[in-house]
Amino acid sequence: MSQWTLRWLLENDMAEDCTMYTCNSVEEATGILETALIVGETPSLIIFDHAERPTEVNLAFSKRLHSSIPESWIVEIVPDSMPIQNDRDNSLYWIRRPLDEDEWRETLEQVLRKTPTPQWAED
Repeated sequence: MSQWTLRWLLENDMAEDCTMYTCNSVEEATGILETALIVGETPSLIIFDHAERPTEVNLAFSKRLHSSIPESWIVEIVPDSMPIQNDRDNSLYWIRRPLDEDEWRETLEQVLRKTPTPQWAED
């Protein structure tokens, strides 16, 4: 998925302005995000992969992301078995796994081109 994202950024002349991080844990992601926010570099897009099974730690981190950084798009990749609440608000952008490159490209087009405003903004 990182390669798909980088390819899309290059094809859309957006790679020069971007910094991309991949993290292997919630702790690592927290540290990178804290550093970025301290220096005033709010990410435009955060991709959070819940992997095969969401954990309480992941769900708590997701909730904290949404409440702490509302100016960033947060795309969450969830397993097919994960129930999605019917009462969720429109600020949540969840994609079911498995996903393919075309679906991912459409997602990037939506959040970075068509609706580059924050997740909480009106369309």
